[in-house]
Amino acid sequence: MTANRVLKSLFLFIALIVPLACGISSTVSAPKQPTIPIAPITLGGDLTQMDVCKAIPQEDIEAVMGRSLSKPPERFDYYDTTGSSGCWYEAASDSDGEAHFGYVVFTHLDAYNTQPLYNSTDIGGLGQAAYFNNGADARQLWVKVNENVAFVVAFGDVPREDGCKALAQLILAAIK
Repeated sequence: MTANRVLKSLFLFIALIVPLACGISSTVSAPKQPTIPIAPITLGGDLTQMDVCKAIPQEDIEAVMGRSLSKPPERFDYYDTTGSSGCWYEAASDSDGEAHFGYVVFTHLDAYNTQPLYNSTDIGGLGQAAYFNNGADARQLWVKVNENVAFVVAFGDVPREDGCKALAQLILAAIK
């Protein structure tokens, strides 16, 4: 083998191994805006009958997170909130242990009204009213849909405010 060929082989090996060693893989990309329309959502008196995981395309969640989900979406009821219905999304943690997750949950309006507020910011143009709040687990976007129902969209450990707003717009457009 000539010295030139050895150097080319070594360069190719380094070019392939360094990104893998740094944790870069095909499951991680820059976050994008969700674009796939959400299935029609009918709000009734019993929110627990909703299948949020089925309504929201996994591709929209992955676009916002900038990574592929590591397991299928799971039904998720917002912490200690009876009568809610939502979905939990999870991607693999980083090598440093940073978690990547998200959730969308429909709740009765009292959950929207009684959130402990920390670094909250009112947001115009979404639903009847909306605000961002630092929740216990993530930066959350709470949207008031009507006088009875609200929903929360959150992503953590890395906040994705633009993605939350874009996803909320798709959700609002799907509500019938």
